[in-house]
Amino acid sequence: MPSWKSKNFEQEKKAILGDTATIKRMLDDAVVEVLLDSEDDSGLHTMFVEDTSMSNMKLFVGFSAVGASLPSHVFPAPFPHNWWCLLFCCTYYFAASGVLQLLLSFVELESILLLTRRKDAPKVPVPGLNISTHFPRFQSTYTLGITPIPGGAITSLAKAPAFQPEVEGGNTSKHSMQRSWKVEHYFDEEGVFAEEDFMKSVADFLAQYTAMLQADGAEGKKQQ
Repeated sequence: MPSWKSKNFEQEKKAILGDTATIKRMLDDAVVEVLLDSEDDSGLHTMFVEDTSMSNMKLFVGFSAVGASLPSHVFPAPFPHNWWCLLFCCTYYFAASGVLQLLLSFVELESILLLTRRKDAPKVPVPGLNISTHFPRFQSTYTLGITPIPGGAITSLAKAPAFQPEVEGGNTSKHSMQRSWKVEHYFDEEGVFAEEDFMKSVADFLAQYTAMLQADGAEGKKQQ
């Protein structure tokens, strides 16, 4: 049985209904919890594991940007004799910040989780998945989308099929699927989050996607 089904939902989670950022974070956390449920023997967890390469890259770039200031603190000469050292530190910091912004704006976009194929998984037709969500400000529709990452690595993420929440039915490319829900179905007038109901809805959607992958994998095996 999936572990989230035995979770104690008695502790209420509340949000201010106008705070779309908090509401989206609560919904995103619930999606990730269902996706990474290690006790669900029928879900995507049996095929994929979390890919932390993007997070590791951003951490490396961020820490290196902060660490670039170290030479300016230990440089033996005072200002203005250390101007070239300060110039290097500032230039590197702004360059690293630019790299992070480019990753966020053109590669990661609305992605909340990357998955990569397990080495011991059964035949899976895609090497990686990009999980994205969309919940615009002052709107009531939350959209969850799954798109394949052809190369299974972050270098292929920019070339992967795009998440298209503004299009009804989403991206129609192979192995892509998305679903939208009205937020008012999971938050009452006081902002109490019906977390269990939402997680059930997400689990049903993921079960459909898993069944599609399994069917495609079986068909590909027959053709071989």
